[in-house]
Amino acid sequence: MEVAKIRNLVFLSQSGAGKTSLAEAMLYLSGKTKKLGRVDDGSTILDFEPEEQNRKITISTACHHFPWKKHEIFFLDPPGDDNFNAEAKLAAWAADNALLVIEATDPVKVQTEKVFAFVKEFGLPCAAFVNKLDREHADFEKALSVMEERLEIRAVPVAYPIGKEESFRGVVDLINMKAYEFEDGKAKTIDIPSEVADRVEELRASLIEYAAESDDELLEKFLEEGELTPEEIVRGLKKGILEGRFVPVSCGSVAKLIGIQPLLDLIVNFLPSPVERGPRVGKTPDGEETEREPNPEAPVSAIIFKTFMDPYAGRLSFCRVISGTLPAEGTIFNPVREIKEKYANLAIPEGKEHKPVNEAVPGMICVIPKLSESKTGDTLCDPEAPVIFPMPELPHAVLTYALHPKSRSDEEKIGAALAKLQEEDPSLLITRDEESREILLGGLGQIHIEATIEKLARKYGVNVDLSLPKIPYRETIKKPREGVIYRHKKQTGGRGQFAEVHFHIYPLPRGAGFEFVETLVGMNVPRNFVPAVEKGVRQALEKGPLAGYPVVDVKVQFYDGKSHEVDSSDMAFMIAASQCFKKGVQECQPVLLEPIMELEIEVPEDVMGDVIGDINARRGKVLGMEPKGKVQVIKAHVPLAEVQRYALDLNAITGGRGTFHMKFSHYEEVPPQIAEKIIAEAKAQEEAEKK
Repeated sequence: MEVAKIRNLVFLSQSGAGKTSLAEAMLYLSGKTKKLGRVDDGSTILDFEPEEQNRKITISTACHHFPWKKHEIFFLDPPGDDNFNAEAKLAAWAADNALLVIEATDPVKVQTEKVFAFVKEFGLPCAAFVNKLDREHADFEKALSVMEERLEIRAVPVAYPIGKEESFRGVVDLINMKAYEFEDGKAKTIDIPSEVADRVEELRASLIEYAAESDDELLEKFLEEGELTPEEIVRGLKKGILEGRFVPVSCGSVAKLIGIQPLLDLIVNFLPSPVERGPRVGKTPDGEETEREPNPEAPVSAIIFKTFMDPYAGRLSFCRVISGTLPAEGTIFNPVREIKEKYANLAIPEGKEHKPVNEAVPGMICVIPKLSESKTGDTLCDPEAPVIFPMPELPHAVLTYALHPKSRSDEEKIGAALAKLQEEDPSLLITRDEESREILLGGLGQIHIEATIEKLARKYGVNVDLSLPKIPYRETIKKPREGVIYRHKKQTGGRGQFAEVHFHIYPLPRGAGFEFVETLVGMNVPRNFVPAVEKGVRQALEKGPLAGYPVVDVKVQFYDGKSHEVDSSDMAFMIAASQCFKKGVQECQPVLLEPIMELEIEVPEDVMGDVIGDINARRGKVLGMEPKGKVQVIKAHVPLAEVQRYALDLNAITGGRGTFHMKFSHYEEVPPQIAEKIIAEAKAQEEAEKK
């Protein structure tokens, strides 16, 4: 396959804009598939996972390819939903170009802005397709102006719609000045209708200006003659698109199969091949910058942008070839993990199916089965010319749930199953809370978590219940108590148990932890029992007197005691120390502490007041605000108990436009009325567990 004839691109859009339907239409009209797949009836080739078909959304990036006018177009169809943004980002990282799918009735939602940020981050040449022009309230001109305003791009129409809403029937190709009507996907050439002729002339003139400004030679010709040939327009526009100066916009209706062929021509004519995109910058294992040319003769390199665990074929690594030629089988080096991987059965992904190939050249998307250790984000390369293309930083988890296996069998299988799910989806955060012994699953939103749980049950037979994680409350004291004495004496025939300890107990500053001091004088207590006394106190710290939470920020001074030369033992002193501490703490005004989180929230200015009001309602304290580009950054301290589901609430307040980062800050005393409820719940749970 000739690299100059390859195009690869990532479809990006908000959920529901028709991205997957457009990809299915392209496959059908190019002759790659015999039947048109439809999202609504679950017949698409690309959304083949049951979770996708049930929800009618893309969850996992699908890959396919098709021929068009002697070119081969490879595409990635990632999710459009905010919950699966990590998939979209990895797909954008792998691609050479982006195709933005815009909904004519609601052109730019928040999610469109979020995925377009990936286009900017990776410097992708980008084209746009305004879809659903057959719908009520569809407006091509409005879509253009909204795109320019919200995405801050120069939108350059290369096609113009004929007819509006229900009467939408075709498009005018502004490059070749030809008009087409469509019926069942077939194009028929017609005269340019008089009702759009003036606007078409106007757009054609600005199109020529855009093309001319990209190239000095063309600018000179345009100034002299006032006209450019279609080939010259393509040349000029292509240069401007490659440099990211503007975005060509085509239009149509996927549902009526209108405007798809002109869009395919746009992809082939305007979007650059891997050769035109030029070398990709990476790093050597020593961290020095290096480049890889998209040349089949260069040392081979590829990036893994997706991993799929197939129940029959095992681990499948989806790769984008950057340089060189990858043979059907062989050995390849992974410089990230410093291992060599043997592989065979190289294939090209076609939705769920995979087509074997003899080799893969730069720009191609391929699948390598059964790599033993390589993971998503890794680079594969020639061991003689190692290179690493660093994986981009993925969106962080914003919502966390505790998983509770339903049966003993589920408990046994859950660890291995979660590890496999995390390989497929590196944006999942899986941890174990040592204190509560809960398995915690963090994700990018509610749907992300729910889809993961469904997949856990379907693929690995592990069923779980979800709950919010237990909050790690702590207990401490507010007053000192000196001279706490406890005697442990037990006589059961034969050798008894005897130990007496005298403590002073003091509160420490918040965050200081625990301090044990021994200030014994004389020989009332042999020094060899001191470690047992400290151990006894430390055991008592694990369960505080109020609600059984660990006790922190206290100092215990062991200053005296009594012992018996026969009946005293380490065990006796441990018990005495534990009971002495428990007795003393009760008299030190114990209080409950809660974790306080530091939130950094980015929101548009128009909802800042609502967000601040909401923080105050959550017992939070706003620390400050500062502008950052178009948004305001609010910094605040809020109790963890009030923000466990903050991602969902912030979405509701800001219409999905707000984002936040959260990290632990410190502990603070729980207000008395709330502490009462927490203590009552803890005691009720303890009673229930006893029964």
